[in-house]
Amino acid sequence: KENETCLVSIKKSDDLQLIYNNEEQEQEKNKQYQRFTISATIADINKENQLDILHQYLLCSNDFVPSTDIQLLSFQFESLIQFTVIDQNLPVLVIIQNDKENKSIQFNCRLSITIKRLCEIVCQLFNINDKDFYLNMNDITLNDDDISLEDIDKNMTQIQFQMISKTTIYCSIMYSNQNITLPCNDDTSIMAIVKEIFQKLHISENDMNMYELIALNDDQTQISFDLSIDDIRQLFPIDSTTVSLQLKNINE
Repeated sequence: KENETCLVSIKKSDDLQLIYNNEEQEQEKNKQYQRFTISATIADINKENQLDILHQYLLCSNDFVPSTDIQLLSFQFESLIQFTVIDQNLPVLVIIQNDKENKSIQFNCRLSITIKRLCEIVCQLFNINDKDFYLNMNDITLNDDDISLEDIDKNMTQIQFQMISKTTIYCSIMYSNQNITLPCNDDTSIMAIVKEIFQKLHISENDMNMYELIALNDDQTQISFDLSIDDIRQLFPIDSTTVSLQLKNINE
């Protein structure tokens, strides 16, 4: 299925290319287009393209090199995932810990990268909304978007951040043997939550009418997609900070 695969473009960096008369045409010829499953990792791309993993790296968006264990589903909002092969890794290893999901990611970048851009990369790789989180370092909140890593320490080669949620309400959705927790607020629509869950589960929105939401309360109330979080919070204990739902395929 198309929503279970993604198209990847691999281009050699300028310093690895030969010089031709028609540069634009030759750069296009120098690209390789391949289709991978969304569960494939950067390591799988390296292997498929027979890259020297000690001396060649895949640069994304011209400013970060994702670690080899990152899956392509992290880039699923892009119709074409573009990488450039470079022969030297970027100098700073960034480690991000997401305690809410008990996950961490790593990537390399330049010292000049800003906190704002780091947040964008992190939220893309975790597939979350960058408005719902901020970065924290050693219990210090980094709220100046324009600060760069160089401003923090121009000699650094590694840095670690924690992702901190800005919200106090969470929506926990159970589907099959998976459980996904999303930050939300009273105004968040159920439809927005369902769409985000579908993206994470790689379910086509065209199949939305095949699914239903059930509140995991005493009455197992069916939830309309037209409601908001505020509309359904009354179904749960007044002091509860988590709205627990179950997504079901009505044909199963």
